[in-house]
Amino acid sequence: MDRWIFYKKNFEDFVEKKSNILIISASSKEINVLKELGYYNFSITFHDSNEKEKLIELGFEENKNLFKADIRNLPFENNAFDYVITNATIHHVDIPHKAVTEMYRISSKGTLIIESNDSIVMQLATKMKLAEEFEISSVEGNTGGLLDTGIPNYVYRWTEREVQKLLMAFDPKNINTIYFNYENDLTNFNFNNGLFKKVFLKILIFLTRMYFLVFKKQQNCMSIFIDKTRIRKRFET
Repeated sequence: MDRWIFYKKNFEDFVEKKSNILIISASSKEINVLKELGYYNFSITFHDSNEKEKLIELGFEENKNLFKADIRNLPFENNAFDYVITNATIHHVDIPHKAVTEMYRISSKGTLIIESNDSIVMQLATKMKLAEEFEISSVEGNTGGLLDTGIPNYVYRWTEREVQKLLMAFDPKNINTIYFNYENDLTNFNFNNGLFKKVFLKILIFLTRMYFLVFKKQQNCMSIFIDKTRIRKRFET
């Protein structure tokens, strides 16, 4: 499945259309996808001033529905938005756990995160150089990569248990309801040269997809939805 189809499905499954939504570091592609789905009441953040003019041209107004913000320290009150969403952003951050807890803090109904899954398949793919451990492909000159510094970022991949432990550490009084979904997008797997290697890769991708039919949680795309409307108290203080 294409990653954007996966994105759309998760958005429609978990995010109410008329709610107050914040999208962290939304791309122009993401903005267009949301409008196609019928979502219009959303704000976005940006971290690079060079992006601001492009976003203003798309109809956003700074400090109204367009905010310069660092995901590690979001400038909003607790529960400021119904939903806070980000897609393939957190792995560019040096403190990814802080990014997740900040999104959680400012959402009142839910937090949706789409990132890579730290599965055995992805670990093997990284070892075989079929997937990047450090995202060199994200760097263009002095931009992209880690916090847009031009340094290739480590691709931080997640597990269910890691997310659960993080939320228990950050918010120990509450038991969160978390939904995890998985999909595969193997379009970034590649060998650079050689006919034999390309044929081998196609066979490998086919076999991997067959494997995913049985072992769904081994797929490389992972969505995390933290449903704050279904929080239960762990203990009273």
